[in-house]
Amino acid sequence: MHIEIWLDGTDPPAGRVGGHDHELPFRGWIDLMAALSRLLGSMREEDGDLGARSQPELGEDV
Repeated sequence: MHIEIWLDGTDPPAGRVGGHDHELPFRGWIDLMAALSRLLGSMREEDGDLGARSQPELGEDV
């Protein structure tokens, strides 16, 4: 998994976060964390219910 963060400003942090052909804007720390969560969620959906690095015998990501 590869995620890039582009900063346009630092006070508050503002820019874009992207990976796997997805790019989301953010402004502030909470918005950055929300953008990362959305990005990771969309990557996980592409990899299937358990994600690429999961252990199917355990039924959860480890």
